[in-house]
Amino acid sequence: MATATDGDTERRLGALALVIAEAVPGLVDRLAVERPGRIYREALAMVERPLLLHALRLTGGSQLQAARLLGINRNTFRKRCRELGLDIPRRTGRPAAVRS
Repeated sequence: MATATDGDTERRLGALALVIAEAVPGLVDRLAVERPGRIYREALAMVERPLLLHALRLTGGSQLQAARLLGINRNTFRKRCRELGLDIPRRTGRPAAVRS
């Protein structure tokens, strides 16, 4: 089974960075019309929202593990999710004891 070498990975990341860089002018032009004064926030939200959701999927919904994966503080992760309007269900640990 073939694996990507560091060089392959760097080339792929470089190609991805180029695609993103080429998309930025059109994005800025569109946001300048639709959301003037909010270009930076709106553009970041377009990337950040799917990034946070993907990190949650990779970690089975664990906010702590998702934050660690991304290299940010758990509280920052939770705050950004709230600010982006992401509905993050709370994970429950053990079921509560049944009282009789």
